[in-house]
Amino acid sequence: MEQEPLVSIIIPVYKVEKFLDECVKSVVAQTYRNLEILLVDDGSPDDCPAMCDAWAARDPRIRVIHKPNGGLSDARNTGIAGATGAYIYFADSDDTVAPTLVEDCLNAMREYDADLVMFQFDTISENNKPLLSNYRHNDFTEVQILTPVEAIKKQVKAEIDGYFWAFLAPASTYQGTGFSFPVGRKIEDLSRICNVIGEATRVVRLPKALYHYRMREGSITANWDPQLTRDWTRAADDREEYIVHRFPELKGFMTLQQLNFFANLDYETMRQSLIVGLKIDPEDADALRRRIEGLTKSADEGDEPVPETLRELLGLLKLGITKVADGTFGKADGSGTDGDAENDDVTLADRFRDMREDWRQLRIQRIENAEERKAERKAARNGVTFESVLH
Repeated sequence: MEQEPLVSIIIPVYKVEKFLDECVKSVVAQTYRNLEILLVDDGSPDDCPAMCDAWAARDPRIRVIHKPNGGLSDARNTGIAGATGAYIYFADSDDTVAPTLVEDCLNAMREYDADLVMFQFDTISENNKPLLSNYRHNDFTEVQILTPVEAIKKQVKAEIDGYFWAFLAPASTYQGTGFSFPVGRKIEDLSRICNVIGEATRVVRLPKALYHYRMREGSITANWDPQLTRDWTRAADDREEYIVHRFPELKGFMTLQQLNFFANLDYETMRQSLIVGLKIDPEDADALRRRIEGLTKSADEGDEPVPETLRELLGLLKLGITKVADGTFGKADGSGTDGDAENDDVTLADRFRDMREDWRQLRIQRIENAEERKAERKAARNGVTFESVLH
């Protein structure tokens, strides 16, 4: 690794005139100076194009690319094509970065012989006030050194978030490999995060918040709609397809993780959010039911056994989804009254909650047993047994 490689920072810009200056200011203030800063104006209809040009006039490291609006993925792909640095970093134009972000990442690459460096982040309001947040991504206090497989498992289990602004990677990960973000869809980070992790040789995670994520109205998650649900499903499918192709040994792991995801959904949340809030239609409900059936079949044929409690839990969930797909959710079956149907739904919800609690307790018990075995092994290495302690 050369001592001062050029780092390309790609910032897609669209309708963020209120926050753009603050974002770019934090980037040009990096303690590491050898930067190429690409402001990709995605056809923004406000003052952002002129603001980008003004920044380019002030700092020779800044280049502006003006293009018709094509969405975040298209803007990122345009930035990748125009980047000339040895490393590429993505920032969102309404957020800010810590002054040592690039320097800390490059130092970690040298110190730990890694080619992918991830880090923590914090959250701020539209007025830059710190906000409390509890992301599992940030739930570690020491440097973590991981293999790509270990990092992928953490990502799938939601211990590593998919945000592309939460890591620095080599440009060779993106360029000349066929990599591209999916144009015309959202949830693009989830769709491609494991492609980046999987091409690394060693992954390092730094317990330091180097990015300030702004929570504001108008964001994707603040305006959820049924299309986003479909985009999320497609992104999850993209991720699984890559993982199973690149690491076939993880097929059983992926299947069980998806089953666990469905099992941990709360029945009432499914009923309210998917059916009412997201206006899920019978075709989508049927697709979800078939997905659960397919995953269960794949798990049965694989090497990873499906716990019976998980199987029963998924059966109840599938029953609820089936009622949506058949258009009978909340309706009488002809042999009773509307009240009977409502009571059936309540009973189903109660059973599902009870099963979830049983599953949760089982998982807790398994964790406790694992910790006990770990303590026994440690004690044995020190020449101590639990029997001798008791006596």
